[in-house]
Amino acid sequence: MSRRYERLTLPARIESLSALREFALAGADRAGLSSAERDKLDLVLEELIVNITRYAYQPGEGDVELAYAIDGPGALAIRITDKGRFFNPLTAPEPDLTEELDRRGVGGLGVFLAKRLAGPIRYRRDRGRNTLCFRLP
Repeated sequence: MSRRYERLTLPARIESLSALREFALAGADRAGLSSAERDKLDLVLEELIVNITRYAYQPGEGDVELAYAIDGPGALAIRITDKGRFFNPLTAPEPDLTEELDRRGVGGLGVFLAKRLAGPIRYRRDRGRNTLCFRLP
């Protein structure tokens, strides 16, 4: 099945998060995702996009592209792309959830959560671009 992606590119700033989420959630509605899958998508997008806005272009500025394709009834393919520094979040160490909260290091929990909620997430670096892809459900 050839996917036709709808795309939205905005500055990689935290102020863009709301518009990017609304764009993807409109795609989720068009695809007929269940309420639970829609909630997962919302949370995963927030975690991944916030990471891009905070770290991809520091110092400096750039864009983030969010694309979605309806991948069958009740299914949505998501692709997030930036031209920031190389970073594969899938290789980040998992947080130690057995450690007490006040002793845990900062970071890592959002990516851990995204990987658990979105199922298989794929990463690639090509032509100076970081790309994360996943599918719901």
